[in-house]
Amino acid sequence: MPCLVYSTLDIASLNIAEAVKGRMDFEETKPVGGFRHFASEHIDMIEMGSGLIDADFIDKTIRTDFIMFMSRHSSAKGIATFTTHAEGNWSGEAEFGGRPKALSMASPVNMLSMLGAMEEVNTTEIPVMYEATHHGPLLDTPSFFVELGGNDETIKDKRYAEVVAESIVRMLHHEPGEYEKIAIGIGGTHYPEKFTKLALEGKYAFAHMMPRYHIDNVDMLQKAIGRSDAEVEVAVIEWKSIKAADRDKIIGRLGELGLDYERV
Repeated sequence: MPCLVYSTLDIASLNIAEAVKGRMDFEETKPVGGFRHFASEHIDMIEMGSGLIDADFIDKTIRTDFIMFMSRHSSAKGIATFTTHAEGNWSGEAEFGGRPKALSMASPVNMLSMLGAMEEVNTTEIPVMYEATHHGPLLDTPSFFVELGGNDETIKDKRYAEVVAESIVRMLHHEPGEYEKIAIGIGGTHYPEKFTKLALEGKYAFAHMMPRYHIDNVDMLQKAIGRSDAEVEVAVIEWKSIKAADRDKIIGRLGELGLDYERV
């Protein structure tokens, strides 16, 4: 049984949740852990009055197979995107929730299904994209974010929230997306276009993705491999985005961990 979580502090989150409720006939039931609770078939929905990135407690509040956070994505450049990503912090900083050098339990097959559903539903000019692993909360229950990103106008637009909502409904009621291997991604930017393309082509279902600006944290690769609800079979390295010396460190660490790699 999945659980959807939204925040009343986030207009995109609220709009997406309301659109999902309308499509799936959610009904409010008694509160759970002090939070408003809605149910539809075998799906739960929790309303929070605080920020989603600080919801480290949520998997202690409700038992569920996986948690999907419905959220806005704030981009400094106002880049409009429909995105999905796992949570965690690669470095010793945790400015946006979670804990330093700690990763949540990723759910690669569910994230791939969400990515594919958004790609199928989307008829707008906004691209569908993975994001590299970033921000909180820190959870042991498999979880991921699905987000509407852009400037304030885009984030507040209910038309775009409807796209995300329809994608969520499709993802929850269809078979998982096809893939050849469960992978972690290493390299690329915050918006890993190559990993997104390979996933949509059915090549990989990605768990955690480490962008090139965090590759100094090779000690985190063991956690990236272990923090997935499906066994990671390979590391996919965006080869040209990483300097040769750094590639050597990564490959050496992967060898110590017994994980094969593929270059893309």
